[in-house]
Amino acid sequence: MGVKGGWNLFKSIEPVSLIDWSTQTISSGPLHSLGPRVGVDASGWMFAAKYHSGQTKNAAQASLFKRLGRLFHLPIIPIFVFDGPGRPVDKRKKSVSRTTDWLTTDFKRLLDGFGFSYWDAPGEAEAELAMLSIMDRIDAVLSEDFDTMIFGARQVIRIKDESDSTYIIEVHEQGSQFSRNDLILIALLAGGDYDDGIYGCGIQTAVDIASTGISNQLFDVLAASRPQDFSDIAVTWRRKLCTMLENQDSNSRCFHHRSLVFHILPDFPNHLVLTQYVHPLTSQSNGGINLPAPLLPHQPDLPGLAQLCEELFIWGNSMGIIQNFCNHVFPGLAIWELLQDLCERRGLSQTNLSSHALISTVCPVRANQRKRAQSEAFVSLLIPSAIVFQITSAINGRNDNDITKNKLDNFMKKRNIRAWLSRVLMLHARPNILDCASHQILKTVRRRKISIHTKGIGQSRATESTTSNFANIASVRQKPALSKRGRSLSIIEISSDGSGDEIPEPPSSKRRKQASSPKYRIETHHSESGNVLELCTDSENGF
Repeated sequence: MGVKGGWNLFKSIEPVSLIDWSTQTISSGPLHSLGPRVGVDASGWMFAAKYHSGQTKNAAQASLFKRLGRLFHLPIIPIFVFDGPGRPVDKRKKSVSRTTDWLTTDFKRLLDGFGFSYWDAPGEAEAELAMLSIMDRIDAVLSEDFDTMIFGARQVIRIKDESDSTYIIEVHEQGSQFSRNDLILIALLAGGDYDDGIYGCGIQTAVDIASTGISNQLFDVLAASRPQDFSDIAVTWRRKLCTMLENQDSNSRCFHHRSLVFHILPDFPNHLVLTQYVHPLTSQSNGGINLPAPLLPHQPDLPGLAQLCEELFIWGNSMGIIQNFCNHVFPGLAIWELLQDLCERRGLSQTNLSSHALISTVCPVRANQRKRAQSEAFVSLLIPSAIVFQITSAINGRNDNDITKNKLDNFMKKRNIRAWLSRVLMLHARPNILDCASHQILKTVRRRKISIHTKGIGQSRATESTTSNFANIASVRQKPALSKRGRSLSIIEISSDGSGDEIPEPPSSKRRKQASSPKYRIETHHSESGNVLELCTDSENGF
């Protein structure tokens, strides 16, 4: 959690989709970069899974499976970090259990299945992630804990909203509005995970005090002094703080905070609390001897993931596993296939990403999908039979029945699915694949059967039509019976099935009029920068 209300200190940042943010590294980053390296706070994901899950078998694990699958769709390299045994015993006057979370084991098994890297921090995961960010081991930290900013992470990603298809995020950068010294002072004044701060000092009061620059007077001296000199330095700085608050004029932002002087305790700032913010326990604390080597991406363990799904989930039968893999796993394999092509085009030695050829063709999109098509391409994937056999052979089939087996047999006849993949990644990995994808945008057509029954005559006529010629069908001339008031009594019935007779052939005059009317064609062209150009032409190639 960190400082209560800490994220509200930052100015409003325009949300962006995680896929758009991730492709910036591919298009404008160094040539050796395959995608952004994102450190993820594993404890935050487990907390969200336990308290935001549905009512199903092993709901927390099912939530993690879906979130990991959504992350697997993206061209990023995630690194999960778990809390270690050396994390603080007390937080916000509550004892913190040092035993391993009950969800940790299954979470790590899921990470192994998806091929994601992880390790245990010696202390808090937020401090470890911030250390990795400072050392340029990762490009950003994905966390909801404000302490990641206080610990010095250069770039922090917060998930603003998420759906089944995308993450909407906010990206905060260190030093954009507050320095790290300012953030530490705000935590000391307003209170954080390690103490309650100064009585009567809220978050805005702490910001007003930090804006005076008095935090630098403390941390600059501490950086150039010995640890045993802390007491003398703290006394001197505390006097400066009290003097500054007492002598503020009426135009100063701190003028209304003068009464805060009476609540500053003699031991402020607390040495232990300050040390936990400035020098938290990380893998670098002992000279870096425990710092793990840079973790490289590796292929997912599909058989192991299938066995885990059979064990944990209610849909753990052969067809249920294949169906969920179609939604959450196979599109990620296609992303790794593109990353493998990107390695080869950039002359990198990373050849263990993907050995599968899934991407078949680029599919047309409907008009209501054009906004998403600006960031992603709609592709057809042909799942190799070897992958399906590898998955189904790994499970023992204890949850199968005749229905699931028949569905699996039908799937094996086609093995074709549709998925959305990063457009920018495709442009850099396979620059020619989208150039060949100029296609007409599909229009949504809904067929209906319309039956017109005329009361009293006993005549009925079924006509199959689309919405566009509904008016023509409604105006079909019939000889209706008349009511007592001379009004025709007709009943129109509309159903959603596709049965019915064909539309009657229009008269010759109408056919000539339709033939002479202009026909339009919409084509889409994609540039390497990801822009979409729509070209509308008529039958005479006019714009």
